[in-house]
Amino acid sequence: MRAMISPHTATELKAPHDSPTLVLEGFVCSSNGPRLDLVLRAGECVALLDLDDGPQGLAPLAETLAGHTSPAAGRIVVNSVDVTLGEIGRRGLATVGRRDPLFPPLTVRENVAFPARARGASATEASRSASEWLALLGLESIADRRPEALGSGERIRTAIARALASNPSALVLDDIFVGLDGETRRDLHHRLARLRLARGLTLLLITRDRADALTGANRIGVVAEGSLLQLADAGTLIERPHCARVATAMGDANVLIGLILSLDDDIAQVRLAAGGVAEAMADPDLREGDLVELCVRPAQIAPMFPRGATRDDGDGLPATLQDIAHLGDVLRLRFRLEDGSDLIVHRPPGSLPPGVVAGRPARLAWRPGGALAFPSTTKQR
Repeated sequence: MRAMISPHTATELKAPHDSPTLVLEGFVCSSNGPRLDLVLRAGECVALLDLDDGPQGLAPLAETLAGHTSPAAGRIVVNSVDVTLGEIGRRGLATVGRRDPLFPPLTVRENVAFPARARGASATEASRSASEWLALLGLESIADRRPEALGSGERIRTAIARALASNPSALVLDDIFVGLDGETRRDLHHRLARLRLARGLTLLLITRDRADALTGANRIGVVAEGSLLQLADAGTLIERPHCARVATAMGDANVLIGLILSLDDDIAQVRLAAGGVAEAMADPDLREGDLVELCVRPAQIAPMFPRGATRDDGDGLPATLQDIAHLGDVLRLRFRLEDGSDLIVHRPPGSLPPGVVAGRPARLAWRPGGALAFPSTTKQR
């Protein structure tokens, strides 16, 4: 029988040095939400990339972790202590998001000092603590302003400083980068990375933006359709996704529907609905005759522009170039396939033959290891 620990004393207990900081065990924040099994250690940032826009997503997660609503199932463990039923503000967790506004009557300094004052610290002690967090978040020059005078990035940094002033073991960031311009986003990511390094800060980032997840996290959990599809580092999610949804979300993979003609070890020959036959690495559950989603990332595709060739000649997938966009360090080529669908190809600048313009016929090919075949979602329903 598990020993019961009062939530009032939960944050006062010390965890073993090598134990996880935050554990979500079979955790379901709402009846339609995904089951989460996560382990975060000191100094780690785990991002949950929410691809859903409805009740199956992670919208209630931050409030549930903070204690404002009860979870549908599972446990929250902070520093080896079960705080699932813990009192709000005494769980060892702090949240920052749209549901955690600054106090309008208070200055930036007073907002950041508030947690210490609420714990009974003297005005001098609270001010000293606030000064430290103001310096770490670069807020000293605006410390005497009130929230209405702050820019969006300054408000978020003030909210983070206030949350950290409560001395949490882990910080939950709920879609905090929404609405920030690129420079402000980069600055905030940089400051959070420095805090993780200097203070061993543990972060759980909830986001709908892949770029923020890739920039800020050691590991990323991809959540869609009420499930945690895959949890891994960015390289694994891009190179070895578990399903087509992860492949498209993390690697911008093109998805082609086809039928498996044959299997040779882990290589599938696929007859594509878009025309032609292609090879791909096959999911272990696939068999000959299965309907599949073939996923191939834009950078894995090699376009060929043979002179004088007909659309029926040669290897590869027949296509017609629709347009070329120069995106700085990459060329984005959009091709139209025989079934009317589009396929995106990325190539380095300067890599195209002279005279390649929209309307040019081409053939598209890739190495077998450059594409992945998964069971079609049509088959799974």
